[in-house]
Amino acid sequence: MSTILVTGGTGGVGQLVVQFLIDHDHNVRVYTHQENPPVPEEIEVCRGDIRTGSGLKEATADIDAIVHCASNYQEEGFTTDIRGTQHLLQAALQHDLPHIVYISIVGIDKSPYPYYKAKLEVEHMIEHSGLPWTILRATQFHDLVLNLIKQGEKPEEKKIVIPAGMRFQSIDKLEVAHRLVDLVERGACGHVPAMGGPQVLTIEEMADIYMRVYQRECVIHPMPLKSPLYDAFRSGVNIVLDRAVGHITWETFLRNRLQNG
Repeated sequence: MSTILVTGGTGGVGQLVVQFLIDHDHNVRVYTHQENPPVPEEIEVCRGDIRTGSGLKEATADIDAIVHCASNYQEEGFTTDIRGTQHLLQAALQHDLPHIVYISIVGIDKSPYPYYKAKLEVEHMIEHSGLPWTILRATQFHDLVLNLIKQGEKPEEKKIVIPAGMRFQSIDKLEVAHRLVDLVERGACGHVPAMGGPQVLTIEEMADIYMRVYQRECVIHPMPLKSPLYDAFRSGVNIVLDRAVGHITWETFLRNRLQNG
């Protein structure tokens, strides 16, 4: 039975990875800064701060693999991603060279968006770390698009304001989490083929489906809103037509979300 360390194990995809690893009879260790993290009772918890490296020496001891999900796109300087990965790799190299599996993003090598540049830097660190490694790039999760739409929803005005011109090939994080667990069990593979969702939709189309599923009576207001992130989603770097391997559509995701609360 393998022992797997999961960073970011309390986040959206990390929580799913933890559960699927348990389902596959692995021993799972979660590294987190939270005092009482929402993890299953059978999970071993190692507390620390990846930004400073505290607790990583203990967390990386006697493990077979690492699933590295810790990330923070809102953080100034992307310390969690860049410094955190440096600390993680340094700690892992002191032990028996565990296999590290990293979840990355489609298109990070084609965009000047600062967070993407940070993710690409992390990829390069892992590639040259001396550890056996696997890197999986995925398109945006359905959750990200849902958050974008909800942020622009103004119920009192019966409208949804969205940044115009963006396209997504979004994927369900459940499918990505399953793939990450599969990659842990396969051993080091280097760069593996990307994962994209089953459809390419404009943000306007996705907002229309959202209104229909949630029975909203709103008018969609596409606006020429500017930001480096929106520009990335307009450029098409987030689309991988030849890797439409996801099965859960945007509408199915919304209906599942609505049904499960």
